[in-house]
Amino acid sequence: MSEEKQVTYKMFLPESLRARFKSICALKGVSMNEILVQLVQRWLEENENISPVKGKENK
Repeated sequence: MSEEKQVTYKMFLPESLRARFKSICALKGVSMNEILVQLVQRWLEENENISPVKGKENK
């Protein structure tokens, strides 16, 4: 069984937020990528079956 092809995704966040995230990941012995993948998977599970929000009506 072959693994799915991996792709890169670039994101921007404040340096202080990245530093906090990186240090907590290091303390827990997990990679930042591993946590980000888990968060995206969780978000998708919670949101895939939600209907899109309709645009606001013009008043």
